[in-house]
Amino acid sequence: MKNLITTTAIGLMLALPAAAETKTDVQVTSPTDSAQVTVEQGSANDTFFKAIPHSISASGMIGKRVYVSETAMDPSKAVKAADQNWEDIGEVSDVVIGMDGNVDAVLVDVGGFLGIGEKTVAISMGSLRLIPDGDTENAYFVVVKGDKAMLDQAPAYEGDMQTSWADVSETEAMKVNNSAEAAMHKAGDAAKASAAAAGQAMDNAAEATKQAASDAADKTKAMAKDAAQSTKQAANEAGQAIDEAADKAGAATKEAAAKTGSAIDDAVDSTAAAVGQVGQASAEDGQQVDIASVDPDVLRGEGVYGPNNDKVGDVSALVTGSDGSVQGVVIDVGGFLGIGAKPVEIDTNQLTVLQDNHSITVHTGLTEEQLKTMPKYEG
Repeated sequence: MKNLITTTAIGLMLALPAAAETKTDVQVTSPTDSAQVTVEQGSANDTFFKAIPHSISASGMIGKRVYVSETAMDPSKAVKAADQNWEDIGEVSDVVIGMDGNVDAVLVDVGGFLGIGEKTVAISMGSLRLIPDGDTENAYFVVVKGDKAMLDQAPAYEGDMQTSWADVSETEAMKVNNSAEAAMHKAGDAAKASAAAAGQAMDNAAEATKQAASDAADKTKAMAKDAAQSTKQAANEAGQAIDEAADKAGAATKEAAAKTGSAIDDAVDSTAAAVGQVGQASAEDGQQVDIASVDPDVLRGEGVYGPNNDKVGDVSALVTGSDGSVQGVVIDVGGFLGIGAKPVEIDTNQLTVLQDNHSITVHTGLTEEQLKTMPKYEG
């Protein structure tokens, strides 16, 4: 949602009236190089651009991995893969535009795990180098000169990143999350109530046992001859009462646990489905691409969707042949937040990779049940 809002804001700012000339010369300057770019405008009032050569969109920048290199890079030379001396430091989360319409900096989320413990730093646009990807047309690597220590010492960005627009998709996702949280609370309340009922049943059984023992003692004093029989009968009744109470308590606990587990599963499935539908490239809007053309760092961690667009797992690793070509992928199936998941290997001919302007999505014709029956990947 934030990406869409930022792109919309950039579009509005760039749509402001420009100079009244047919062609506008824009000087792009960085610490190591400069380039003269001619922008062709295509309307009588010089407001709209027909084309802007050698340019990138903010939506294309947001989400890109950012690498740090101790050596300076030449933007005129393409590379076919991320340099082994580069270090992946994080991901572009936003673009900061000044009131003059110029891009001042990009915001990069660095450090942390699953968004926990990370911080956002603002890196000036002039410090970034966009290195062309030699394997993919119109693709590039984002590199900044420096080292990891530089980022550790960099101050966290404290600018106001709030916006006044609301994204329908995020609103719907928040509704799903709220619904999931309510379901989990409801399941927890049901479990507490069932546990309380089980405790009361056990207390009643203990009281019945106590009463039966007391009756047995009275009968022993009154009729010694019948004491043994009465005591045995009382013990049998007490034992049966305890057994019944234990059975009721066990059944209530099992039912509560089943309800709790079902509520959690429904909540997680609903949340995953909502988030997955927001971020995945559809068959109508996405374009099928060769899996070998996708950056491995981008492919790892991507969700895999089954025949009904239900998420069936996540890509955890790539399987390559002796010649370095991608032969298949390893998908983690089942589990909860990655815990208890089963890794299985799928050949590339059983996968379809779709790409649109915002995301890459992996699809397969196999269901989650079919994947769970496959042998565990031991590679």
